[in-house]
Amino acid sequence: MEDLFRAYAPYLYLHPDEDYLPSSVDWFFNNGALLYKKGEESTPVRIEPGGANLPKGGDPAGLYWLNLPADKGGRDKVSHGDLASAEAYVHFKPGVENGMFTDIQVNSCQFIVDVWMFYPFNGHATAKIGFIKRVSLGRVGEHVSDWEHVTLRVRNGDGVLDKVYFSQHSGGKWVDASLLQFVNGNRFAWYSSRNGHAGNNEPGLHLQGPGNGFGIRNDWAWSNKVVDTGARFVVVASEGEAEAVAEPPWLSYESKWGPTKEYDTTAEVRRVRKFLLGKLKKLLDKLVKVIDEVYGTDGPTGPKVKNNWSGNEA
Repeated sequence: MEDLFRAYAPYLYLHPDEDYLPSSVDWFFNNGALLYKKGEESTPVRIEPGGANLPKGGDPAGLYWLNLPADKGGRDKVSHGDLASAEAYVHFKPGVENGMFTDIQVNSCQFIVDVWMFYPFNGHATAKIGFIKRVSLGRVGEHVSDWEHVTLRVRNGDGVLDKVYFSQHSGGKWVDASLLQFVNGNRFAWYSSRNGHAGNNEPGLHLQGPGNGFGIRNDWAWSNKVVDTGARFVVVASEGEAEAVAEPPWLSYESKWGPTKEYDTTAEVRRVRKFLLGKLKKLLDKLVKVIDEVYGTDGPTGPKVKNNWSGNEA
């Protein structure tokens, strides 16, 4: 299974202007990430290597969450990630369509191979509004920890890559293998959008929102900021006929990887709105509803809590 992954392992390309890079989970823990508990916010605890002291099991009351270091210097350092430590977290699972496929998930802070990548921080959103190509939306879109993934669907009969799923914020899309950009043999490009880290199979711009040339920007581009997932990966879970692996303690942490949204979307947009002309103000107002749909208001969860961990991609 690992050899199969190496044959198709994607190259993760960050945007050339990306400020919030991925890191390994251990780098995040070792550089001061903190575990908070409701009612004891004044005494957060450092996270032990591998997440050994993280609570296990469900947390319906939202008692626990992770956050950046408390000091400004530590927060700044950790929020920008560490490309040198970044690694893909791989989950092998049986195919869900009549057993004809094997899925590999790769986590990028997430083939039927699932491949997950971790980012300590998700940066602020920008928008295109009318003739204004790029408008910063203040703190909108910011949150601690970000898990993104691609899923590689491989045919069991001949081991051929059939299609790839790219996660994009709260959703994603399947892309046929014929539409991938192959970089090195059978290995393809996985583009990560600037600040938001949504995945895509090609560079370019996509706007999320009402349409007609305005919306939240997703910018993808090639750069020399790249992670070779085939060279830097850890198999964290396997199911079905794949050999069982020892799962890291942090994988069983089911509470939030970041606090609930720490800003008021309406207030942040209002700061931007006052600099726009009348018609553009109305366009921006239409984006407010879209913003929370795209980014959510709660802290992010880890890979094992996602519906697609054991089920099919949407």
